[in-house]
Amino acid sequence: MVKIFLLLNLCLQPALSQTKNIIKLSQAEVAQRILSLSDRSQEIQLRAEQNRDSFVQTLSSYDFALAVESGYESSKLRNFTNTQNDRDETLKTTASLRKPWTTGTLFGLEYTQTSLKSTYPITYTGTLPSQQTQNLFGVTLEQSILKNFFGRADRAKVRAAEKSFQASEVTRNNDLQDLVLDGIRKYWATYVAQETFQEALNSRERYQKLVEAVRKKTSFGYSNPGELSQVQAELEVRNQKVKTESNNFLTNLESLLTTLKYPAGTEIEFVGADQLLPPPSKPEKKIESLRAIRSLQYSFDAARDSQIVANSAELPDLAVVGRYYQAGLDASTSSAYNDMWNGVQNKYYIGLKLGYNFGSGVQKEDARAKRFAKQQAEITLRRRQLETADSLSSAERRVQASFAIAESAKLQKQYREKASQELNRSYTQGRTDISTLIISMNNFFDSEISFAQSIGNYQVALNEWAALRDELILDQNMKLRNFDETQEEPK
Repeated sequence: MVKIFLLLNLCLQPALSQTKNIIKLSQAEVAQRILSLSDRSQEIQLRAEQNRDSFVQTLSSYDFALAVESGYESSKLRNFTNTQNDRDETLKTTASLRKPWTTGTLFGLEYTQTSLKSTYPITYTGTLPSQQTQNLFGVTLEQSILKNFFGRADRAKVRAAEKSFQASEVTRNNDLQDLVLDGIRKYWATYVAQETFQEALNSRERYQKLVEAVRKKTSFGYSNPGELSQVQAELEVRNQKVKTESNNFLTNLESLLTTLKYPAGTEIEFVGADQLLPPPSKPEKKIESLRAIRSLQYSFDAARDSQIVANSAELPDLAVVGRYYQAGLDASTSSAYNDMWNGVQNKYYIGLKLGYNFGSGVQKEDARAKRFAKQQAEITLRRRQLETADSLSSAERRVQASFAIAESAKLQKQYREKASQELNRSYTQGRTDISTLIISMNNFFDSEISFAQSIGNYQVALNEWAALRDELILDQNMKLRNFDETQEEPK
């Protein structure tokens, strides 16, 4: 790795400065660093946290509502009997507690204390005390029996909000997994770019040796016409390839360093990248358990419950209302309070309350829209289940094919190398044409590149398969899978 950077420094002196920061990097470290440090990972986390607000806002509709009001009033107003006290002073305190429930029930408690102090005119001959206190305690119960039949719409509303939130949580894990997978793709793209650049350097070195051999052969008069020019032209092609691949490697490396938040100029040593182990044997995965499907299932459930809410909104709001009050009135505050709890002075009420909004037709249109949304969610869920099953099968086949191709590319590389060496010796002995040797050397270079690419393709295919199976990131606490388990040792 250090050799590559030194050669890169010679090739692209302005573009690459020397650095001593060398790190060893594996797939697991790439995934962990992306989850913990990546800006995009934080964006996904923060966006998911914001989705929580909608769920909590729905639950807030069933909060306890406490209200307390206390005040003083002084009045000299004339009343409807055309009488007037010199002054009426009132001290009133009211406290109420209301709580709606998901059973379609509204429960309320109310307590009021009113103290009245009156200054009567000198002409007043009555027996009313100048100061009185009234305590009033009431209970209110309201039960919906039509529009929100015993809370059917309320519970559907809460379920819809909960399912939407669960869908967003599943989507968060899926987005994080996609982010990790994207980082792993960059990891292997950088590895392939590095190997390609290294092989370009090796190929140029081989041609440099061949040029020297042909030049020496030409000086002795043993070479055929045009041989030296041919190999010199091929050497220039190798020089161009080195420039191209060095730039490609640096571009991929910079992208990887930026993704992983490493400082510019950091040198990467790829850990375990040259291993070629067979793919693991995995049990069949249930489609319904996969995140992508679970998220769509939650969305469908939310859409179905939202349709229930919208259908209920079309009905009139009919509710049974019951109220009970008991009061106490006395010149003494304590006596008024005790009288209130004695329950002698009480009042009952029971009735029906009807409410209905009409005119714009918005309830009907909302129900129509929610019905279409549910149908769309159902179709999407069904389609994605079939597509995901196909994707899983395709991903597994791609892993098997990629491994077979990588093994074949490894053998091809060995054969190409052997052929190149034999033809090189044959050319030195004058038994092989230079063009045949050039073709063999170029084929050897191509096989080296093909082998590096096949390793990268195989590793990416393994991780894509794991991602489809939700094994790249586990749901619980977003744990990382053990990347060493992606492959198993050959038996």
